[in-house]
Amino acid sequence: MNPNAGAPAEHPAIAATVSGWSTHASCIVLETGFGRGDIFLRHWCSWREQAKHPAMLHWVGILSAAEAAALPGVLQTSPDGLAACLADACFGLDGGLHRVLLDGGQVSLTLCVGEVPAMLAQQALGADHVLAHAAQQPWDKWRLKALARCCKRGTQLLFSGAPLPEPHLLGDAGFVTLATPAWPLQQHARYDPHWQLRSNRQLPHAAPAAPGRCAVIGAGMAGASVARALAMRGWRVDVYDTQTAPAGGASGLPMGLVVPHHSADDSPRSRMSRKGTRLMLQHARSLLREGQDWKPGGALELRIDEAGLEDVEAEVLSHSKARQAATGWSSHSRFGPTPGLWHPHAAWIKPACLIAQWLDHPHIHFHGAAAVHALQQRGTQWLLRDAAGVEQGQADIVVLANAYGSAALVQRLVADLPGDFPWLPDVLDKLQALQAMDGTLSMGICPALAPDATAFPPFPVNGHGSFVSGVPTEHGPAWYAGSTFHAYTVQALEPSGEHATNLKKLQTLLPAAAHALAAQFAHGKVKAWQGTRCISHDRLPLVGPLDSSPNPTLWLCAAMGARGLSFSALCAELLAAWLGAEPLPIENNLATALSTRRLHKQKEKTAAA
Repeated sequence: MNPNAGAPAEHPAIAATVSGWSTHASCIVLETGFGRGDIFLRHWCSWREQAKHPAMLHWVGILSAAEAAALPGVLQTSPDGLAACLADACFGLDGGLHRVLLDGGQVSLTLCVGEVPAMLAQQALGADHVLAHAAQQPWDKWRLKALARCCKRGTQLLFSGAPLPEPHLLGDAGFVTLATPAWPLQQHARYDPHWQLRSNRQLPHAAPAAPGRCAVIGAGMAGASVARALAMRGWRVDVYDTQTAPAGGASGLPMGLVVPHHSADDSPRSRMSRKGTRLMLQHARSLLREGQDWKPGGALELRIDEAGLEDVEAEVLSHSKARQAATGWSSHSRFGPTPGLWHPHAAWIKPACLIAQWLDHPHIHFHGAAAVHALQQRGTQWLLRDAAGVEQGQADIVVLANAYGSAALVQRLVADLPGDFPWLPDVLDKLQALQAMDGTLSMGICPALAPDATAFPPFPVNGHGSFVSGVPTEHGPAWYAGSTFHAYTVQALEPSGEHATNLKKLQTLLPAAAHALAAQFAHGKVKAWQGTRCISHDRLPLVGPLDSSPNPTLWLCAAMGARGLSFSALCAELLAAWLGAEPLPIENNLATALSTRRLHKQKEKTAAA
């Protein structure tokens, strides 16, 4: 028996939440002072032990930057096994929101690093319970109003610590004070304002969609990650793809690099890539074989000056010498002037292996060689038909995750649906603006005896193309270099010219590696993998509903570009959160930047100006 089994009756915060647990689909708890995670860990323990508990536990915890930095070490010193499990996922917690998936994804923890008012402003949720801890600043009317925006009618609140909020301020914010629990410095309240709430004040639709049957079109990174996220929430998911096996398109890349994108202005793309990389590494750690299907350990980004590519000899940074020594790689060649950045949280991954694991779920059924040519709405159901009009399946909701192919499918749908179908404004323009970019990856088997033992770094290197070596394959350890980018063309790319481009990039990025592989390029021993990526106008994914009805049933998750490994898992969590009225995995303003609604809002602002 776990020693915390009796905890729910001993702690007011746990008693206030666990007592109302049932077999409902989910429970959302917001805690303004996550601290060391003690209350969350005891709730997690109770969730595991109780026979009747929500199918999913969503916990949103706010903590300061100092607390976030200390959290992994604090958790590792705890004798509790759950604390050690949580510690493994609490890496790289910089400012903002971070999603942590536990117990196979059924326990969703969102850690919000920053000041309480700022983090409350970035939420889009209606919590079932709020645990409001004492703060350095009192609960004035503005803080209470910010807290109220995270509540729904009936939300239970427990304020603890001094100073407690003034009762009249609670009433002004919509809270009704209840009988005070028999614990010191506790104040119990319920959110029950006397005014009518706007139904869309926090959420993109009126009510969470109850898990039913979902059809996902596309079995690449985007489609497989969405299928997994929904299946974990109880949805029955049918995945349709034109190929006979999953990962048949661009996601069939033999090896991909998951690494954060860096920009001087910390753009939305950079912020999202950091958060997406953290989440992807969690998936890889739980689903893949380390050293065979993926390998963590970091990546080096060399900062190449585009104005002088021919004259730059890129080499590893002096600050990463400790990393070199630890891996047995010590360069004897000249260090160039190129600055760089070491990413400790990065890895190479075999995407097909990850996609196979995502789809390996009892609630997911893959349909291969099943090209969905048309969608038809019949009542509350969507019918999926092939080119001959034969019905392939039915679903309550449909998620288009077939990249560039989504535009043609929606265009046919527009012609068939009634004229009053509530399409999102500009959504057709957004889909038609999607671009296809072809690319070629060069690859070969690592030489048995490299001319220079320092030629192949033991970690991925990127910055002008990328280079990864030592990846296990059935033919031996392999290397990969590239890739190229071309606007989509119906003509096949000539491999020899693509290899020449990749070799030129490698000569700039890692001259020693290029020299060691020159013979393979010259003698035609280099193979090519080619694929087509789908990108949006601003290089950010498009995620969200396609129709503007109160409860949308047609959704999109596409345009991952060349960063499907960094973006897909996070986009899937975002789509599932919007669909189920759950806490968002990223800040509200960043989620808005990815939303299918985003272009329309930008046009409105321009017109208003």
